[in-house]
Amino acid sequence: MIASAPGKIILFGEHAVVYGRRALVSAIDLRCKVEVRKSVDFRINSPLGTTNLDFKVHPYVSYAIRRFQEIQSLKGAEISIESEIPIASGLGSSSAVTVATLKALSEEFNVNLSDQEIFEIARKVELDVQGRGSGIDPFISTFGGSWIFPDKKKVDLSLELFVIKLWERATKVMVEKVANLRQRYPEIVDKIFDAIDAITLRAVEPGLQMEELIYLNQSLLRAIGVSSAKIDDLVAKLEKEGFFVKITGAGGGGCVFGLFKGKKPENSFLVRTNAEGVRIEDS
Repeated sequence: MIASAPGKIILFGEHAVVYGRRALVSAIDLRCKVEVRKSVDFRINSPLGTTNLDFKVHPYVSYAIRRFQEIQSLKGAEISIESEIPIASGLGSSSAVTVATLKALSEEFNVNLSDQEIFEIARKVELDVQGRGSGIDPFISTFGGSWIFPDKKKVDLSLELFVIKLWERATKVMVEKVANLRQRYPEIVDKIFDAIDAITLRAVEPGLQMEELIYLNQSLLRAIGVSSAKIDDLVAKLEKEGFFVKITGAGGGGCVFGLFKGKKPENSFLVRTNAEGVRIEDS
């Protein structure tokens, strides 16, 4: 059985959403496909390599299997992964593979999990691996579309964006960095989160200049330490060329994005928002 799930892009609200504020997030038209076949043992094949259950090389898939086994006992499964989503880029590759794996397992072993059940299990997997998390990524990979989160308010947000892949970074490290900063300066960092929350809510107003909000949100992400000198230099260079960009996701690397208005920066690629959620693919 083959299932696929989309990546995601957080337009506004990353990190703040972990602390009770809101984020604007959309599924994008890059997908991860997972094929599951019954087997006598477990074998995971992906661009990262071929392993059995392995919580270092394939942590999300391995924890997804472990969580699935709480519902259905399995002797084994052959799992093959193909993905269009860059790894460790802030575009939701981890949740996409988790959600697609759960959907394919559910169908292959006739468990018939609902999308809500898949989301709830994927949320547990996110916490198993990262320790912290907002639940945004597994929600969007499961349900698709565009949402204000955690309100789970669906919005119509059909955009074309350019994305620049930077370098890989660990979400857990960046989440812990912000948590430590907030612990030291709660009265300051919480006010930054409030400002990010206000940006998120303004972003869905009709006729708004979204590039101004991109500029403001990037400045606030820099203030909480998830940008870097290298990213700041790139942002400044792109602004001189007329492109306003911000980090999406945990920061420290990953990706930056901006609105596509007929031209895009060098070494960027295009994505569209509002993509479909998890689904079964034709074999």
